[in-house]
Amino acid sequence: MVSRRVVLVALGATALVGLLFGGVAGVLSGGDGDGASSASGGASPTVSSGAPASALNASVSASPSVSASPSSSPSASPSASKSASASPSGPSLTPGKTYHVTAGGRAMDVYGGKKDPNTPIILFTPKPAQENQQWVVRDAGDGMVLLVARNSNKCLDVRSGRAVQDNCGDPAQRWKMQAKGGGYVLVSRDGKQALGVGGQEQGQQGLKLVPTASGLVWSFQPVG
Repeated sequence: MVSRRVVLVALGATALVGLLFGGVAGVLSGGDGDGASSASGGASPTVSSGAPASALNASVSASPSVSASPSSSPSASPSASKSASASPSGPSLTPGKTYHVTAGGRAMDVYGGKKDPNTPIILFTPKPAQENQQWVVRDAGDGMVLLVARNSNKCLDVRSGRAVQDNCGDPAQRWKMQAKGGGYVLVSRDGKQALGVGGQEQGQQGLKLVPTASGLVWSFQPVG
């Protein structure tokens, strides 16, 4: 009887110890798990929402300043091109159109209305309705023009130091239109001289090539 009771008591004590040990182990392991999970849960939001968010904000805030520099460059080029193209220009002329051409109140005139080559070109009283004072502007390329007398279909030319009309086709008949004072100076093809006041032609004021600075300023009034 005694030994049997001892055995039972020993068994009960063993079971109680086991139960107590299991409970303590469970409590201990459960506390560590909650701590680890809360530690990782607390650390994650700080890491995931902190560094990436600040990096994103930095990239977004930096991009406007980067894009501002390209936009400033195009806005500078229009103003540069605008100032570069702001050189003075004379009144618009239309190639193929007929004009009455004057300088200092007198007209560019084919002497006597003649149609012969080598007829002098003079300054005469303006008579816009007369064909020998009407000139057709023709494009000669490279920014130059021909002036063709309407009455004779011959070109303004300079021969032997005097302005005359002659058959069209000579390169020397090409003129550069240099804008000045609301009109144009007729500059020779080489750019060194211009059409200006010459000697007397049949008792009238003739024309010839003079230094460019002394060239007459011609006004072009459309005819018709």
